[in-house]
Amino acid sequence: MNFLKESMKYSRRFISTYKFLDIKETNQGYKIIQLEKKPVNSLNTEFCSEIIFALNESESDKNCRGVIFTSKLPVFSAGLDLLEMYKPNPSHLANFWHLVQEMSLKIFSSPLIIFSAINGACPAGGCMIAFGSDYRVMVDGKHTIGLNETLLGLSAPFWLAESLKLLVGHREAERMLSLGILSTPLEALKIGIVDQVVPPEHLLTCCITEMEKWLKVPDVGRIQTKKNIRKQYIEQFISCRNQDLDLFVKGVQQENVQKLLGSYIEALKRKK
Repeated sequence: MNFLKESMKYSRRFISTYKFLDIKETNQGYKIIQLEKKPVNSLNTEFCSEIIFALNESESDKNCRGVIFTSKLPVFSAGLDLLEMYKPNPSHLANFWHLVQEMSLKIFSSPLIIFSAINGACPAGGCMIAFGSDYRVMVDGKHTIGLNETLLGLSAPFWLAESLKLLVGHREAERMLSLGILSTPLEALKIGIVDQVVPPEHLLTCCITEMEKWLKVPDVGRIQTKKNIRKQYIEQFISCRNQDLDLFVKGVQQENVQKLLGSYIEALKRKK
């Protein structure tokens, strides 16, 4: 299957104007893409499609060399939309996971300079944007970041787990993944998940200042360097996509996983 064509098929189905993204042109060589899918920027089929489409548009824009992802909501992203996985139609579940894979791969392999301005909580699937970025700045505070899928009876997909391992090292990643550990901003800075921690009022200013440094580097050398460093990861990701899809679809439909998802969704409803 041509996964790019498949993902764009779903993108074309949904997108005429952006429903969950606010894209700001800066005329300085980069765009700011603000996530705004209420209440917590949970990733569903439509949202993933918009992100893919926005990156494709940005890559085709000769005046755009970089993108800063941030959120207009108090959280960066709460991760995958659990409603996509609870009592699912298997075909829809497979289509959803195709788009999740494509979104993550698109971010990780994009020739654009991609930054994440992480303004709040960023657990589980919310880390896909952050981990695939070239640079991550997080605001200080009580929110956390990390992969906690094991607490729902799931396992982080190999490619997301691998991206954590690239940031923090094998042993630390294994410990964090096994226990579903979420890190505070300062803990994340210490182990290498993020590159800077700043007060909320300095978040975008810090990202813009850093983006200006990256824009001074000629694209030809920077892009090739990125390709060289990420080549092994990308090739492994692509070669195992079908296997990953099968594991996800089968895993999510397990009775014990569905029970845990149902309990978690009910708990979230009670908090509202």
